[in-house]
Amino acid sequence: MTTATLHANVQRSRFAQHALSLLTGIFSAPAARSATGSASLEAQRVRDLAYSWSKTDPGFAADLYAAAARHESLYAD
Repeated sequence: MTTATLHANVQRSRFAQHALSLLTGIFSAPAARSATGSASLEAQRVRDLAYSWSKTDPGFAADLYAAAARHESLYAD
């Protein structure tokens, strides 16, 4: 039980770190980019995050990949 609880805390911390860096990168990007270019860059950052989760939580990684594809397709030319 202690190991599982410790493991959950480590994973939550790792997720928070990646999510914070992703959001910081998205919101600090210049506003001058086109919507398509911005969506593409944001989607790539989410894919990078998904890749980092692919070995420890493949289901979550798959959800992130799907979200990135959907986000990018919303702004496709």
